[in-house]
Amino acid sequence: MGNKVFMLLYDIDVNKGGITSVMLSRSRELSFRHGYDVDLVSLDYKNNYEEIQEKLIDDGRLYPKVNIINVHNYFRDKYSQGKVRREQLHSYEVLSNLNEDGYYVQDNEYKTKNYARYFKDGLYKKYKKWSMDGHLSHIDYFNESRNRTAREEFHKEGYIYRRIYFDLASNQPKQELHYTKDGFCFLTKWFNHKDGNIQRIYLFERHNQKVFEFENNKDFHVFFLNDLCSNQTEKPFLICDGVGSASKVLSMKTEAAHRIYAIHTNHFDYPHKYGSPIKSDHVTLLKNLKNIEALVVLTESQKEDIVKQFGDYQNVFVIPNFITPIKDFKLNRDPKLVTMISRYHPEKGIDEAITAFKRVVKEIPDARLEIYGHGEDEDRLASIINELRLTQQVKLMGYSTKIGEVLGKSSLTILTSQFEGLNVVSLESMSCKVPVVSYDVNYGMRDIIIDGKNGFLVPYGDREVLADRIIQLLKNPNMIKKLGNEAYELVSMKYSKLQVCKKWVSLFQRLENKV
Repeated sequence: MGNKVFMLLYDIDVNKGGITSVMLSRSRELSFRHGYDVDLVSLDYKNNYEEIQEKLIDDGRLYPKVNIINVHNYFRDKYSQGKVRREQLHSYEVLSNLNEDGYYVQDNEYKTKNYARYFKDGLYKKYKKWSMDGHLSHIDYFNESRNRTAREEFHKEGYIYRRIYFDLASNQPKQELHYTKDGFCFLTKWFNHKDGNIQRIYLFERHNQKVFEFENNKDFHVFFLNDLCSNQTEKPFLICDGVGSASKVLSMKTEAAHRIYAIHTNHFDYPHKYGSPIKSDHVTLLKNLKNIEALVVLTESQKEDIVKQFGDYQNVFVIPNFITPIKDFKLNRDPKLVTMISRYHPEKGIDEAITAFKRVVKEIPDARLEIYGHGEDEDRLASIINELRLTQQVKLMGYSTKIGEVLGKSSLTILTSQFEGLNVVSLESMSCKVPVVSYDVNYGMRDIIIDGKNGFLVPYGDREVLADRIIQLLKNPNMIKKLGNEAYELVSMKYSKLQVCKKWVSLFQRLENKV
């Protein structure tokens, strides 16, 4: 097995694309084809990372030899001294029952909503919630004034995973305790119940009864990353894929890991071009450019802008995203179907596409736009569709893992973001011979689209031209085919797994050999 490679992202989940997809694909190739020992690292709290890992493997997105290491699970496993004890299992079995001795049970919605309330001598004492598969999820406890005092969260293996204690007036957490499988409390977090901020974190070293104190999540996460990397036999590589975690990686011990920072998007704030303010979450990283080992960006143009503004220290490298062959892809174009695949977020400019499509359907009444994704902007987008009376022609389809089917039936895809890094979905579309019509935004779109040859670039915000290009293609299937073939050729040549992974391996070797 080759060198250890960690890839860090704050939050990993099943229904995430973008950076998550890039990281999953990269980890597979470096592990499977190049022999690196790769694991993914996350810093958030979820009680179902085992299920997330299993689901990602089942979906073919996560290579089976690659594990997800979450900060909480790391210390839970490190300080566990055995399996779930018999008395824990017995207690869980008793609590899992709907009926419980000494309590009156309100269970009229147990079968439909999986919860029940428990009363003793007329007082509301506790609330139980079960998961859809029948496992006891959590129990909330109440005092005589019906204030929630505590919650116990259960792992499906039969042990208390986390306890939360609440402020009686605000019903907000004041303290939470995390437990190992065998019942040892390895972590305590104190919260300011007024704003939800961390006040203190305490980590309990089980073997020598030592207590580590941290003032905030950053300090705790830095401790974790140092511990994780320092326990490797050789100095590992740590790729920080989430720019929000860059300050934590910057604070690590130099000797713990070779630290590589990846920027996946445009680092400028509005209007997202050279001379604009730097995005707040990128400032710390870029101002420390002189002191870091390696910064990876997706395009030469972004590298040029960064070096021009922050200095050339020979530590900025261009490694684009690569394209993995789309599973279950079969070209079966619907001649009137236009597709978007994007987060439902204002910065993705989906409202631009919807508004432009009003002009499209005036010219081609049976044209349709299907928008796949999910996010906070869904209600607003639905309202725009309704206001423009496009409910029959424009559909919000939700998130889909069946990208092959989606692209297979598409005549073209469109992108109307305010900014990008190097849009993965557009590369995937082009790799499936589906041409892209995109706003010409920084960065990446003009790197992959040669206007009129393998797709179309449209000046940002010009909805009229955007609509005209869509109309032009929908009326000309032969042009769609020609542009799609050209798009496929470019992507196959410049963004193959082989070409891109060679650059990653070269970077690793460069850092290892650097004196």
